[in-house]
Amino acid sequence: MSYIQLQQDADGIIELIFDQPGKTVNTMGREYDEAMQACIRELSERVDAGGVTGIYVRSGKPGQFFAGGDVDEMLAMDLNPPAEEKARMYDGVMATKAPLRTLETLGVPVAVGINGPALGGGFEIALACHHRVALKGVQVGLPEAMIGLMPGAGGVVRMTYLLGMQEAIGLISQGKRLPSEKALEKGLIDELADSEEELASKAKAWIKARAGEDEPVQQIWDRAGYSMPGGLPDDDANQGLIFFGPANVMGQTKNLMPAQNAIFACVVDCARVDFDTAQKIEGRYFLSLLLDQTARNMMTAFFVQMEALNKGASRPQGIEPSSCKTLGILGAGQMGAGIATVAAQKGIKVVLKDVSLDRAEQGKAYANAFYQKGISKGKLDETKAQAYLDRIVATENYADLAHCDLVIEAVFEDRGVKAKVTEECEAVLNESAVLASNTSALPISELAEASCRPQNYIGMHFFSPAEKMPLVEIIRGKDTADATLAKAFDLAQQLGKTPIVVNDAPGFFTTRVIATTVSQGAEMLESGVNPVLIESAARDNGSPVGPLAAIDEISQQTAYKNGLQAKADAEAQGQTWQENAASRVLDRMVNEFGRLGKVHGGGYYDYPEGASKHIWPGLKAAFAPQGYADIPYQDIKDRLWMCQCLEAVRAMEEGVIDNIGDGNIGSIMGIGFPAQTGGVFQAINAYGLKAFVARAKELQERYGDVFAVPALLANRAETGESFL
Repeated sequence: MSYIQLQQDADGIIELIFDQPGKTVNTMGREYDEAMQACIRELSERVDAGGVTGIYVRSGKPGQFFAGGDVDEMLAMDLNPPAEEKARMYDGVMATKAPLRTLETLGVPVAVGINGPALGGGFEIALACHHRVALKGVQVGLPEAMIGLMPGAGGVVRMTYLLGMQEAIGLISQGKRLPSEKALEKGLIDELADSEEELASKAKAWIKARAGEDEPVQQIWDRAGYSMPGGLPDDDANQGLIFFGPANVMGQTKNLMPAQNAIFACVVDCARVDFDTAQKIEGRYFLSLLLDQTARNMMTAFFVQMEALNKGASRPQGIEPSSCKTLGILGAGQMGAGIATVAAQKGIKVVLKDVSLDRAEQGKAYANAFYQKGISKGKLDETKAQAYLDRIVATENYADLAHCDLVIEAVFEDRGVKAKVTEECEAVLNESAVLASNTSALPISELAEASCRPQNYIGMHFFSPAEKMPLVEIIRGKDTADATLAKAFDLAQQLGKTPIVVNDAPGFFTTRVIATTVSQGAEMLESGVNPVLIESAARDNGSPVGPLAAIDEISQQTAYKNGLQAKADAEAQGQTWQENAASRVLDRMVNEFGRLGKVHGGGYYDYPEGASKHIWPGLKAAFAPQGYADIPYQDIKDRLWMCQCLEAVRAMEEGVIDNIGDGNIGSIMGIGFPAQTGGVFQAINAYGLKAFVARAKELQERYGDVFAVPALLANRAETGESFL
């Protein structure tokens, strides 16, 4: 079977059918290029010969239109090719564009039926058609920016010419995926259909209506008198966009995302020239990103590794998928209520239990407030919101949990409290039910000692706020059964979360990794480094907030209590507790200065009402009374991110984490590791293992053994084996 089939019906309409052999979805790679070029040659000959009334473009794969570019082929490319090879690559990019330009200029009407997701290259194909009909609810768009790229098969040019600069920049740079209904409103889709039969019927009806026209069918940008929507770059109305837009983009991305810069420049440059010249401009920008390390990092993490995780790379094999119909939640505080909020939205009945009915109802009210906010923003209607709320049952009775498939315990981070609710909950649960503890650091195997069936006990670490954060860290205890892990994994996906799986150890993976950068922030503060530089360095690295702001959000008081618990745990196990800069700084902040965190009036920052937060002026007198220490800014930056990478390698060395993708995705989505790096392991690959080891040794000499190189990293640097 060939990639593209051409079938002509009795009305003279040729169906151009994409059906890539051996693939569940169609992709735009070498196989597509060869097939499409041959297809267009044949179409041109048949149109010239006469008898062709139009072309109907569709997919031969049920429920799937076209997935986009072949990322595996892109990742296999040399990042630093010689000039001759780079020229050949550019010619290849232009060769991919050429058939679509021929298709839209054949002189016959071309309609497309979009029967499934049309994203990236797939939507670029659709944009080259004169009329676009889509099934209701399918997603369309150009999401390449989300993996560090931009459209390269004419998508930037056509969307700019179709919608204008302002709209195109927003949609492309943000990588927006639009449901077909929204795309219809914006003019990206022309008609909607309820079924594939109606899809074909509407598309062919449009072709027949145009087939008899005297003038050949043309795209709007090829028609005489065309003017770009919103005006051209030199028009007065666009001067604000042209002059301030680049600065705004760089400000929003911290100038760490080359794709957004390239997309803005490409859209504006394309608007200055004719269509075919614009195609060449787009090709150059696309190639520059294709050969950029940032795109390589993001493609690896957000496409290859994310896809593997979503397909169950870390899920036990051979176990039938499960679906949770009734979810129990112990603790109706912010975390428990947040989990209940999202579970109800996913069609799961929720039993939300707390020590009193009043507190349980407060948790339900939290969900209602979230839904009401959705209504106010037009994202939700009253009927759906009420249906979601009706799925949440507030209670103070354990007996109401009896029929739950899985129960998530989300009570205080206190071993005694967790042990008590475990015993009381298991007394009413059926034998197959799973009990999951939502904890950020307490060892699951030790918590499971309170369970009468530890094989059904597991950790599910949600991130706050649970209704928004996309990650769940699943922690397997020493007695956790494969079936239990599979159920927890399936629930996370049912909730719309991305699950990563780690083995039990103090701090698991995410908490122990983020703890290193928080500790570095405290060490630098204690040693007299200007806190403004500490926070700025983190943001310049690409982190959403600095280590000091992160503790303010958690609250110094909470972090201090967690430290006391960790100390008590270590001493109870016969270990000697080592005080460190983080514990010393927290002790002073809480007990000496009364700075308890953001919700308590302020911590490292002041939060004046009606004004932006700023560093608490008292920090200088407290930690740098003789003046700020002078250390290289690059050292501050590297200390904050490299310590996390080194700790991730130690976690892998100790068997806490097995899957590289879990580490990369978990670090970005769970603890805010800079996204453009591709995650903690990919950051090492991109830096170069030998160079990373050399830099770590420099930092170890200056700042201590937290930068000591683990044997696993040293060995891989020696053999040239990357973390893949």
